Amino acid sequence: MARAKVTARGRRRSPTRRGNGHVGVRAKSVRAKSVRSKAARKASNEMPAAKAKQSVLVVNMIPKSLSGEDDQDSEPTIAVNPANPLQIAGSAFTPDPAGGNLAPIYVSADGGLTWSLNSIVPSDAQQGSMTADITVSFASAGDRLYAGIIRLPVGSSTRLNILRADSLLSAAPMKVLVDRTGKGVDQPYVQAATVASGPDKGKDRLYVGDNDFNSPGGKTATIDQSLDAGKPVPTFTSVRLEKRTTSGQDGPPVRPAIHPDGTVYAAFHSWRTFNGNTGAGTADIVVVRDDQGGAGANPFTALIDGGDGKVGVRVAHGVKFNFDGHLGLQRTGGDVAIAVDPTDSAVIYVAYNADEGPDYVLHMVRSQDRGVTWSTDLRTVNNALNPQLAVNNAGKAGLLYQQLTGSGAAQRWQTKFESSTDGTQWKAVTLATVPAHVPPRAFEPYLGDYDHLTSVGKDFYGVFAANNTPNKSNFPHGVKYQRNANFTTSTLLDLDNKTPVHVSIDPFFFKISG
Repeated sequence: MARAKVTARGRRRSPTRRGNGHVGVRAKSVRAKSVRSKAARKASNEMPAAKAKQSVLVVNMIPKSLSGEDDQDSEPTIAVNPANPLQIAGSAFTPDPAGGNLAPIYVSADGGLTWSLNSIVPSDAQQGSMTADITVSFASAGDRLYAGIIRLPVGSSTRLNILRADSLLSAAPMKVLVDRTGKGVDQPYVQAATVASGPDKGKDRLYVGDNDFNSPGGKTATIDQSLDAGKPVPTFTSVRLEKRTTSGQDGPPVRPAIHPDGTVYAAFHSWRTFNGNTGAGTADIVVVRDDQGGAGANPFTALIDGGDGKVGVRVAHGVKFNFDGHLGLQRTGGDVAIAVDPTDSAVIYVAYNADEGPDYVLHMVRSQDRGVTWSTDLRTVNNALNPQLAVNNAGKAGLLYQQLTGSGAAQRWQTKFESSTDGTQWKAVTLATVPAHVPPRAFEPYLGDYDHLTSVGKDFYGVFAANNTPNKSNFPHGVKYQRNANFTTSTLLDLDNKTPVHVSIDPFFFKISG
């Protein structure tokens, strides 16, 4: 999120009050549904699915009690509890409705059908009762939820917190495991897993990918890891992934991916050049691997590039990016995503963006030999960003992205999920297609620097941010709104179910079964 050090990112503005007296920010069973009566759907603001046989569920996550809010609730993530998939946590740039010192997460106890807010994340009322970058992840067992957040800036410093909650539904504030200030840390991205066998059975391994400006020599791509994050006072170490000379820093996204056999991968945006005046630069997309879950003396050094002999295989070379560029109202930059096949730790997928003017192109590639060699493009999508990847337990790959289509006032953001069992034939589902220039941008980033996709069993779960106009044509596979909305007049309504509310950006949860 932050422009830290070399002004690669614009900082979020201060909180303010706007619209209906609510706190806003200017900086930052599916089958059961299909057979519900028309009257019941109307009562719950639920739109019937386009095809009853399709196992696609889309839900606007804003609770009914917040029907009057019109914040830019962007940059969402979710985490599904593998031990109980009915329990799902979500996050976004959403302030505490009460304006307190704890920011909220979204909570569902029924598999994503309904959502409420649980304010348990450390924050500050004077900073708008919210956090900046926030991601969440469950451990594989034990119901523990982890989070990485950036507390909003105090002076010139940003503040990294790594957090834990022993239960999603607890009202107790999340325990602070790491509280770090200094030169700044950007975009903490959390992944967790519980060791299933061996001498470390039952221990939570936690990996937080982040861009840490406390790293010497501009080698900022970092994994903060704990190999026993569930104990009362866990120990963390910072692993510097970057081994090459950078232009002064690496890009914000550093993305870990965990396999149950103990293999851990990470992908990052390794900057070769950057112009602070224009926002333009070039980067290599680098993947590193560790075969002992990060437990060895030299973690994440298992992959050596055949070209320069350095740690980390360069999946792509000299990819252009521009942090001063935009697609519609959404800023561009360097997107990176990675996922490992849970059935085979040798198979990994990587997605990234390249500024190939006039198009901003999403690329997806695959390795089938533990990251040593990489395929040519499996998919390319023009003018698409925020890629996310997941692979289910049948080896099916899923790709989530948001694509800008059309021109001028007719531009729309289309959020799509694609899946493939062979990497060649891809089946697409359009989850949302919404106007691209409404509402106006309140702060950067408009939709967020990422959305999120994960899998549990054969099912895919995800979240994205989008224009929340209640219009049936905007959601081809149906949608459920908790907040008051009139789909006939395409109008959001306040708590009285009469007063119109401005269109804004909301988080939308989705589940695609099988």
